[in-house]
Amino acid sequence: MTREWTDLFVLPDGQAPSPSADAKDEKDAPPRGRFLRRLRENLSKTRQALGAEIQATLFETVDEDTWERLEEALIMADVGASTTAKVVAQLEQEAQEGELEGGEALSARLTELLAGIARTDAPVQIDLGPEPTVIMAVGVNGTGKTTTIGKLAWHLQRELGRTVLLGAADTFRAAAVEQLQGWAQRAGCEIVTGR
Repeated sequence: MTREWTDLFVLPDGQAPSPSADAKDEKDAPPRGRFLRRLRENLSKTRQALGAEIQATLFETVDEDTWERLEEALIMADVGASTTAKVVAQLEQEAQEGELEGGEALSARLTELLAGIARTDAPVQIDLGPEPTVIMAVGVNGTGKTTTIGKLAWHLQRELGRTVLLGAADTFRAAAVEQLQGWAQRAGCEIVTGR
């Protein structure tokens, strides 16, 4: 099922999209169809890195060191400390109860747990209800946050007629502010840079 950008946003009751006068000018429009592909590619890189680390070192035998190595591998794969702790605790409990025998069973169960955490059945939507709507993007380096923010700004400003103000917070990455300024210019919105 193909989704349009306008499907991403929940508008307040009775409000319809009101494209700006510049909305028909597609020269500055972000490329269509690349966001989900890039997200899949980035998730694939994480999965491959994690899979290689796990297969190389973790599950030859399941012992006390296994849990520490697994925790380290998950953290290195940017799974997150809270999620890592929950996954390792769940696997350790299942192993103690005899539900996981051997490295292959542990590896399969790990894959199942991580897939369950990452899966969502509901479409992601951003509620544009009470103003101002604040959207904060956080994540690991190189996953496309700035580009995604720029695309959101473009669609909000151009297709939905919303007033957008971007705030540059990634001020330590080389050219981060300049990249966001470029997106602000494309979208026709204001930007706060702190410079």
